[in-house]
Order: sequence, then structure tokens, then C-alpha cells
Amino acid sequence: MVVAKVIGDVVSPQSGLTVNAGKLEKAFKALQGIMEIAKTQKIKELQKSEVSLADTSIGADAKAGARVLAKDENAGAASGEKASLIVSAVSGEEMLDAIVNKSKGNEPEVSGPASVSTTAIAFAKGCITSNLSGGTGDAKAAAVAGGIALRSLVEGGKLAANSSNDGKAVQAAGITAVNKLLGAVEDIIKKTVKNVIDKVKTEVDQARVSKVSVSEAKSK
Repeated sequence: MVVAKVIGDVVSPQSGLTVNAGKLEKAFKALQGIMEIAKTQKIKELQKSEVSLADTSIGADAKAGARVLAKDENAGAASGEKASLIVSAVSGEEMLDAIVNKSKGNEPEVSGPASVSTTAIAFAKGCITSNLSGGTGDAKAAAVAGGIALRSLVEGGKLAANSSNDGKAVQAAGITAVNKLLGAVEDIIKKTVKNVIDKVKTEVDQARVSKVSVSEAKSK
């Protein structure tokens, strides 16, 4: 996976920059590949989140946090703290689920007010701020947080901020999102490897028992 030079890189107070589309698709396929291998080892399904930006558990006007994913313009208003609230509302697994199970990998950027069907990939590509913070607030927090993580990770991507002070909060949100996502990926990989090792160990033990049984039978 090719990443930006600085994790959670922020353009402050200038425009946010979208990710390299080709590198984003490669990152998506890499994450998807990890999950496909995990399924073969019967790793349990990823946690899912239905929390939306309108959910009061996130805080008032959480939609403003999606402005950090602006493309070719600044956030338009302080958005770092709201972005942090969105990222805090979901787990790394829920972000990973929003990316690999609810995205296609090649969808276009957000073309209208963000909604329940707006994917993490579309959020990572971004759009104008009015679309990001518009709509009814039914866009999923996991999709936005996943978009923040991908914008922070993938080459070319920079989060948008409204001022130098806001930039610090935005970068913190980006770093947290990345850490959560990569933590979930690492956990999946560890569980997958453990299951493979356990399976091999079981097969070796069974082969050893069979060999001992044959040897004992011959000695009688």
C-alpha cells in the first residue's frame, strides 16, 4: 500500500487534496484480499456500525467533521474536533467493514449531498464542502471515518482544514483514523496466521500419531 509522506497530512488553510485514484484502488484491493484470505480461515465477520452523522451520540452537528475531506478547497469552517468525534464513534473493524464490504473500489467522488449510500471510497476522494456537510446527516460515521483514514494513508491525499489551529485537530483525527484501521488489519492478519499455524500443527500431530501407530503395529 502506497501512503502519503506524512500520515494525516493536512493542507491548512488551503484546499484539501484527493488521493491518487489508481493507488486508492490498489489499497482497496489489498484490504479486500486480506479479508478474503481471512474468510478461508474462518475468521469471524467484521463488526458493522449503523451510527450515522445525525446520531446524537456523536455530538451536535457532526456533519461538519466530514468537511476535512474537501477536495480543491479548504474546510470552510473549523472541522477538526468534529472529525475526531466521528472517528471516535466507530471502531477500526467497523471502518474496515465500511471500506471492504460496502464500497466497490472504483466509485466516483461524492456528487451530491452525502447520504447513507455514500461509501468510504467516495469520501476519500472527496468533493466540495457543501456536499460533505449537506444532506440529512444519514451518512454513516464508519464510511466517513474510513474515508478519513484512506485520505490520510494513500498517496496524494491531504485533509483540509480551516486554520492553523484547526489543522492540528484535523491531523490528529487523521492519525487516529489510520491507527484504528491499521490496528484492525493487523489483528485480522494475526488471527489468520494463528489459524493457519494451528491447522498445520494439528495436521502434523495427526501424522505423527498415525506414524507411531503403524510402528507399534509392526513391532507386535
